[in-house]
Amino acid sequence: MMPCIPFREHGRTSFLCVGNEPVAVTYRGRLYRFEWTASSGWIPVNKDGSERLSPVPAGAWQAIEAVRAAGEENE
Repeated sequence: MMPCIPFREHGRTSFLCVGNEPVAVTYRGRLYRFEWTASSGWIPVNKDGSERLSPVPAGAWQAIEAVRAAGEENE
C-alpha cells in the first residue's frame, strides 16, 4: 500500500505519496522490479522507481505472484 501524508501549507492541503520499496525477481537471467499498490496490486517499475514502459514477460509476473503468495502464508 502506498502511504500518503496530508500536509497543509499556505492555506492549501496537499498530499505527499511515497512508494514502497520495489521487490525484485529474476526471470531468465533478467531482473524485474515490482511495487505493490493498494489500488492496482503489483505494478512493474524501472530501477529508478518510475513506471515501466517496456513489457514484462508472463514468467516474471508468475514469479512476483509467487513472492506475494509466500508472504501471505507467513502472515
